Amino acid sequence: MQVNASPGRIITVICSAEVLSMTAFSGFAALLPVLAPEFGLNNSQAGLVSGVVLGGYMAAVPFLGSLTDRVDARRVYAAAAIVAAGGALGFAFFAQGFWSALLCQIMIGFGLAGTYIPGMKALTDRIEGPWQSRGAAIYGAAFGVGTSGSLILCGAIAAAWGWRPAFMVAAAGPLLAAATIVFTLKPSTTHAAARRALLDFGPVLRNAAVRPYLFAAAAHSWELHGTRAWLVAFLTFAAGLQGSSDGIPGGIALTAALILLLGPIASISGNELALRFGRARLMTIGAAGSAILSCMMGFLAGSPWLALLTFAVVQMYFVGIDAGTMTAGMVNATEPANRGATMSLFSLLGFSAGFIAPAAFGAVLDLAGGRGSSLAWGLAFASLGLVAMLGVIPARMLAKREKNSHR
Repeated sequence: MQVNASPGRIITVICSAEVLSMTAFSGFAALLPVLAPEFGLNNSQAGLVSGVVLGGYMAAVPFLGSLTDRVDARRVYAAAAIVAAGGALGFAFFAQGFWSALLCQIMIGFGLAGTYIPGMKALTDRIEGPWQSRGAAIYGAAFGVGTSGSLILCGAIAAAWGWRPAFMVAAAGPLLAAATIVFTLKPSTTHAAARRALLDFGPVLRNAAVRPYLFAAAAHSWELHGTRAWLVAFLTFAAGLQGSSDGIPGGIALTAALILLLGPIASISGNELALRFGRARLMTIGAAGSAILSCMMGFLAGSPWLALLTFAVVQMYFVGIDAGTMTAGMVNATEPANRGATMSLFSLLGFSAGFIAPAAFGAVLDLAGGRGSSLAWGLAFASLGLVAMLGVIPARMLAKREKNSHR
């Protein structure tokens, strides 16, 4: 049965498909301690294989996202989901070393590029009004749920039956997602648009209403992905200053995972606040608040554990509070004929910043004294905060546009 009813039902279907499509996304990261020795990988090779999934995403998303302005997003979604499932099955049956693992990860990244943005396009093409804004925010938040779900699923299956069965199970997710999208959503017609090259982002960049969201997304993603990548290591260092992590309920990794899950909650609640108080105001508060907290966080490593944990919770909430409203604002400001290209560029800038930020954080950490230095951790987190503070600039640009539009 195809969905053609309430916005809530459409959002539920597409967001559920998004989570299913990502079951293989974090598989290698979750199983890295097992796969690195199994494949004979050194640390550099393991890091490259782990990160290349985003490289595959960034290489494919400009093509696949823009393609949805020309063809029904469901068709792009289904083809990409099959590629992602192929990457997971490649791990399950064929992967045995660096190059084969690299290829499988690239396929999973390609699959994500063809499901994440086309999924958002499918959602926003079918919903109008306030629910379009809410739907975009919820969809963006579901990405964090998918990331965590993949970690939990692959880790649990591998612990019970081994890593190859874990990837076999993970391969089913994208296929179920494709079936969900194809068989429950009615086909949509693309908007008539002036003929342009597939990778021509000129019309997107010329849209002054969209540009603030593009720049803000890059600053936000730098801070978000830098924090995600290094939070476990930082909490491990902080626990060591307390004497031991043995008394921490659930361990460091679970503690960090619970903190990171605040991101989707903050994203959805932030968009609701923005609908009431204005996007520009919320984006300003989010960028400035998270930046200030990030600049402080690393220097608090020696604080009592409960105080540090509380601070980290507040910091993560502020990091995520403007994510949903940026996504929703970008969708609302986009010309329908260029929606796929706009979403692709928005995502590309965000993921590119997120790809670079963890390495930049690590470089600051090394230059300032390494992982055993409280000062180094303080400066490394401050490097995230300083970039995040740049997000205030596009937020004020947006405020100026909002003020002029009401005159």
